[in-house]
Amino acid sequence: MRVLPIFRAFVVSVVVALPVQAADPTLHIRLDQATQLQQDCQLVFVLENHMGTGIDALQAETVLLSAENRVLRLSLLDFQSLPEDALRVRSFQFSGLACDQIGRVLFNAVGPCTPLDAGECTAALHVGSETAIEVVR
Repeated sequence: MRVLPIFRAFVVSVVVALPVQAADPTLHIRLDQATQLQQDCQLVFVLENHMGTGIDALQAETVLLSAENRVLRLSLLDFQSLPEDALRVRSFQFSGLACDQIGRVLFNAVGPCTPLDAGECTAALHVGSETAIEVVR
């Protein structure tokens, strides 16, 4: 009957030694609304940080494209800080631009993404849209 305690100790040591698989880090940016405000287009984004740490400063180089993929605007959007596992909403107003002119929002790159590496945040970026405007990376 000594085999049972030895077997139990072996099973426990094997279970303890198994590596824990963490979920892949992700940074979600979703276009939630596009609202025409007189001569300006207001784009509202919802962000979720699942990078494993808070982000002190987050910026993204974006390109607003027409339905024909013509460049309308090249912008650096400042999403500010984003706490870990938090949900934030950020709004940007583009003067002299009609929302129905925008066919796509292209995320060229993310950075800075302090304290993380910009490449890390770009690789973890997931984008989407709840509007008629497509969002791509």
